Amino acid sequence: MILGRSSIRLRLTLWNAAVLMIILVVVSLGSFLFMRNRLESIARSRLDNGYSSVETVVKSSGGELSDIYHLGQENLFQLSQAGRVIYQTLTWQDIIGSGTPLDAQFEDSGSWRSPNGSLYRLKKGMEPVSGYEIVFAQDITSAKATLRSLAVILTAGVPFALILAVLGGYFLAGRALSPVKAITKKASEINAENLSERLPVPNPRDEIGRLASVFNETLARLDGSFQQLQRFTSDASHELRTPLTSIRSVGEVALQGSPDASSCQEAISSMLEETERLTHLVDSLLTLARGDAGKTEFARRALDLSVLAAEVVEELRVLAEEKNQTLSSEFQPTVMVTADQPTFRQAVVNVLHNAIIYTPEEGHIEVRTTKTDEGKAVIDFIDDGPGIPECERSKVFERFYRVRQGRSRTDGGVGLGLSIAQWAVEANGGTIAFLDKKGPGAHCRITLPGLREDMRGQA
Repeated sequence: MILGRSSIRLRLTLWNAAVLMIILVVVSLGSFLFMRNRLESIARSRLDNGYSSVETVVKSSGGELSDIYHLGQENLFQLSQAGRVIYQTLTWQDIIGSGTPLDAQFEDSGSWRSPNGSLYRLKKGMEPVSGYEIVFAQDITSAKATLRSLAVILTAGVPFALILAVLGGYFLAGRALSPVKAITKKASEINAENLSERLPVPNPRDEIGRLASVFNETLARLDGSFQQLQRFTSDASHELRTPLTSIRSVGEVALQGSPDASSCQEAISSMLEETERLTHLVDSLLTLARGDAGKTEFARRALDLSVLAAEVVEELRVLAEEKNQTLSSEFQPTVMVTADQPTFRQAVVNVLHNAIIYTPEEGHIEVRTTKTDEGKAVIDFIDDGPGIPECERSKVFERFYRVRQGRSRTDGGVGLGLSIAQWAVEANGGTIAFLDKKGPGAHCRITLPGLREDMRGQA
C-alpha cells in the first residue's frame, strides 16, 4: 500500500533492486553449486584413478612389495592384512603415523581430518588375489577452501551489488523520468490564455515522447475548439445584437414621431420582421446546440429521396419565383435511403434555400437525384450564382462563416444554414461537399448510403 503511494522513481528503483536481487541469488547459488559439483567430481576422479592404479599394481605383482615401491612415496595410500599394516607410503607416515592401524584413524564416513586441519577423502577396498585391504586418500583441503572462499565472495557480493543496483537504479530512473518532470512543469503553465503553447518532446520515438505528442495533439484540438468557440460566441453576439438594435431603433423613432396609426403599423411591422429574424437565429443556435450535445432523437426509416426532394422544391419554388429564377428538377425514380425524415429534410431545405438566396435575379437552379453504381443515393444542387472559391469550400460549413465575394448579411442569411445542413447529413450517415463546376455557379452534393435490399419491405 505504501509502495503504491510512492513516486514512480522510487517504485522503479525498488522493483529493479528486487528483480536484480532474485537474479543475483539465483546466479550465485547456481555458480556455487556448479563449482562444488565440479570440484567434487575432479577430487572423486583423482581418488578413483589413484586407487585403481594401486589396485592394478598390487594385483599384477601378486602382492610383491618391491613392485609397489614404484608407485612413489608421494601417493597417500596404505596396505593392510588382517588388521596389520603391511605397507604405507612416506607421505602417509608423515600425515597419519607409521604403522597405525586403519580403524584407529578412519571412520566409515569416507573422510578424515588431520590434526593440522587438512581434510582427506578416502576410498577403501579389498584386493582378492593378495588379500590386501587398500586405503587410498586424496587431499581435498584446497578444494574445500576454494568453495568457502567462493561462498564468502558470493555472500558478500550480493548485498554490495544490491546497494549498487539501488543507487544506480535510482539515478537511471531519475534520468529516464527527467522529461516527465519537464513536461509536468510546462503543462502546469498552460491555461486558457496560452493554449497555443506545446509540451516539450525530447524524443518522439520513445514512450514519453509519444505521450507528449498525443498531449500536444489534444492541446491543438482544444486550442482549435476554444478559438472556434470564441469566434462562435463573438459572431452569435453580433448577430443577436443586430436585430435587437434594429428593434430598439425602430421603437425609439416611432415614439419620437407622430403617433398616427400608419406610422405605428409600419414600426410594428419592422419590429416583427426583426423579431422573426431573431427567432430564426435562436432556433438555429438551439438546433446546433442540441446536435453538439447529442440530445437530438432520430427515428430512421426508409425514405424515397426523390419524393422528399420534389416536396422541398415545390415548397421553395415561390422564393425562386420572387427573384424570377428558374428552378428545375430531374429525379430518378425510387432512390431509397434510410434517414430521419425531419432532420434530413431540414438539410435539403437549407441547401436549396442557400442556393436561391445567393443565385442572382433570373438565375437558374437545378436539383437532381441519382443512384450510383455502388448503391449510394445522391442529390445535387447546381446553380449559376457567384460560386465558392476552392479554398473556402470546406469553410462555408463553419458557423457564421460567409464567403467574402458576393455574399453578405443583407442577403438574409446568418451563416448557420450550411452548418445545420452538414450536421443533419452527417447525423444520418451521409456526406455533404461542394464540387468543382465548369463555368460560374456552385455545385453542392449530398451523398447517403442506399437502402439495403433486406430493408425495402419496410419502406
